[in-house]
Amino acid sequence: MNAVTLSLRPLVRASLLGRPTAAPMFARLGARCYSEGAQTGADQAEKSETNGDEKLKAALAEKDKQISDLQDLYRRSLADMENIRQRTKKEVENASSFAVTKFAKDLLDTADVLEIALKSVPESERANDSNKIMKDFYSGVSMTHTNLLKTFKRVGVEPFEETLGAKFDHNLHEAVFQAPVPGKEPGTVLEVLKSGYMIKGRVLRSAQVGVVTDTSN
Repeated sequence: MNAVTLSLRPLVRASLLGRPTAAPMFARLGARCYSEGAQTGADQAEKSETNGDEKLKAALAEKDKQISDLQDLYRRSLADMENIRQRTKKEVENASSFAVTKFAKDLLDTADVLEIALKSVPESERANDSNKIMKDFYSGVSMTHTNLLKTFKRVGVEPFEETLGAKFDHNLHEAVFQAPVPGKEPGTVLEVLKSGYMIKGRVLRSAQVGVVTDTSN
């Protein structure tokens, strides 16, 4: 039972008994009820407004989360696409390098034969005008060898810069024989039997060499 109901009891009793004070009391009670009703309505309106604000904030927070998730998904997609692009590029380069590697290896024997032919001509005969045949032979083989090396270079294949006299490196050299040589530093390359070649920074073929050993052994 609320306060308004309790306050009505004496007024009703007074009205039934015909007391003159009932009317003013009813007026005051009505004003009180109106005031309480107005207050209740205001409280409800404020509560409704608060609930509306909370719902709006929750909806905005949910939208912000969805936007953040979409942005994260977008960034991940970009990263995946870049990884795929880089991987595809590398695979294409590897495929191209493999094809060039096979082509170059097939021609290394030709380069070896040309080098052997050049070495077989004595230095005294390479520019001897009295032996024109030998001179022309050496000149022709030398030009052929030079053009072959230029072709190699266009596809990324180059001979080792310096092998003779260099320190033996098992990553670059293949020791075919060893020999003690007085006056030579042990562990250095004494003779180059076959030149070594690189392809785009990688060893295509190790150089076949003779290595100096320690003379004290």
